[in-house]
Amino acid sequence: MKSTKTLRIDFVDEGGNPYNLAILNPKEEVTKEDAKNVGDIITNNNLINGKQGFVKTFNGASIITRSEKEL
Repeated sequence: MKSTKTLRIDFVDEGGNPYNLAILNPKEEVTKEDAKNVGDIITNNNLINGKQGFVKTFNGASIITRSEKEL
């Protein structure tokens, strides 16, 4: 069985629209603090445009685990 992980970091742009950033294969022990630090770099330096302006607010993070089993 094959398993993959994705770190999803949620933001809000200047217009109040949600924006999600997906990072494939994050390190094993990634923490919310790690994700917030990355989010702060992105928001403080205007690195990503959302639907209406730059992403401005870190809105949380989660790990998504996907399992794939061959039939």
